[in-house]
Amino acid sequence: MDLFGQRELMELVDYGIEPPCLSLYLPMERVTSEAHQNPVRFRNALRRAHEELVRWGASPGVVHEMLAPFEELLEREVYWLYQSDGLAVFAAPGYARTYRLPYRFPEEVAVGERFLVTPLLPLLIGNAQFLVLALEKYRVRLYGGGPSGLTELERERLPLDLWKALQVDIPEPVVQYRTGLRLGPGRTHMATHGHGYGREDLKRLMAEYYRMVDRALLPLGNERQLPLVLVGVEYEVAIYREVSHYPVLLPEFVAGSPESYSLHELHARAQEIVRRWTDMQRQHWLERFWSLYGKSPKATDEVTTIVWSAYEGRIEALFVRPEAELWGIVDHANRSVEFVEPGTPKAVRLLNEAVAHTFIRRGHVFALLGDELPAETAMAAVLRY
Repeated sequence: MDLFGQRELMELVDYGIEPPCLSLYLPMERVTSEAHQNPVRFRNALRRAHEELVRWGASPGVVHEMLAPFEELLEREVYWLYQSDGLAVFAAPGYARTYRLPYRFPEEVAVGERFLVTPLLPLLIGNAQFLVLALEKYRVRLYGGGPSGLTELERERLPLDLWKALQVDIPEPVVQYRTGLRLGPGRTHMATHGHGYGREDLKRLMAEYYRMVDRALLPLGNERQLPLVLVGVEYEVAIYREVSHYPVLLPEFVAGSPESYSLHELHARAQEIVRRWTDMQRQHWLERFWSLYGKSPKATDEVTTIVWSAYEGRIEALFVRPEAELWGIVDHANRSVEFVEPGTPKAVRLLNEAVAHTFIRRGHVFALLGDELPAETAMAAVLRY
C-alpha cells in the first residue's frame, strides 16, 4: 500500500503539468491465488489508454514516452503480488506515478487537460485514510488503513526493534507463552519477557524507543495529516502518548495486545474509532456553519464563492454531496466560473476542484448526510476569513 495525502494530491492538481494527462484507475486483487488477474487487467487498461491518447491527438512519440514506464512495470511479477485494493496511475509527458491504495476503484481510463482526481474523493473525504500503530513493547508494526482494510506498511519506515534501535544488550529471554499473531498465514510472534532490566529501566528504554518511532512517523502526520490509532495495553499506550508529538494522534485506542486481534478485527475496531472522531469533527463544523450562516460571510453555500475560496486556501471546513454533478469553466484571469454541461471543452467538475484544493490546504472535508442542509445544496463551507 502507498500513502496518499496533500503532497501527492498537490502534484496532481499542479497547473504546470503539460497535457495530455492520463488517469487510470483499476480494482486490484489482494489474495495471492487471484493476483494473476492484476497484470492482465493492467495490460488491457494500457491498451485502452493508448487508444484514448491517440484519440486525444497525442503524437506516437508522446504516447510511447508516457506508457513506456508502465509497460516495464508489467514485467515485475513481485509488484503484482503485493497490491492493495485499488491501483491509481497518472501519466503526462515527463511525469509518471502509481499508487496502490486501500479503495477498490471502479475501472476507469481518462485523458484530458487535467488529471481526473474525482475517483480519489472517497479517500479524501471524512478521514477515510488512517494509520494504525501496534505497540508490542519491544517492537512496533505500522498499518495503513482505508475503507476496505489494513495493509502493513514497509518496515523500513520505522525502527522496528527496541534493542537494535537503542543499541543495548538484549536480556536473556524467558519464554512465558507462545501465541500466533493472526495477521496472515504463516506469520507468528513469540512473546517474551526478559531478565536484567528493572521496571523503571524498561520504561525508560521503551520511552526512548517510542520517541524514535514517533519521530519517524511525524512526516506522515505533518505532510499527510493522517489520523493515528494506537493498539496496545494501557501501560504501553500511556508511555507512547507521553513522548509523542504526532499531530493527529486520536484520543481513543484499541485496548489489548495486538496479537489478540486478526487483521480484520483490528481494521474494524480502528475504523470505528476514526469514524467516531470524524463524526465529532463534522458535528462541530456543522454547528459552526449554522451559527454563522446568514449572519457572516464566513459561512456560505454559494458555489462560485466556495470554488474561489478553495483555490485561495480560505476554507476551514467543506461539506459536499459527492454525487453532485456541477461542471464549470474556470477563468482564473477574471476570477469567474461559467456553469456548463458535462463534456463541454475545458470544463472541470467543480466539486472535484473544491475538495482537492481544500484538502491540499489542510481544510476539513466532510460528506453531507441526509437533510443536514437543504437538498439543493451541493456544497457549503466555513471560511477562515
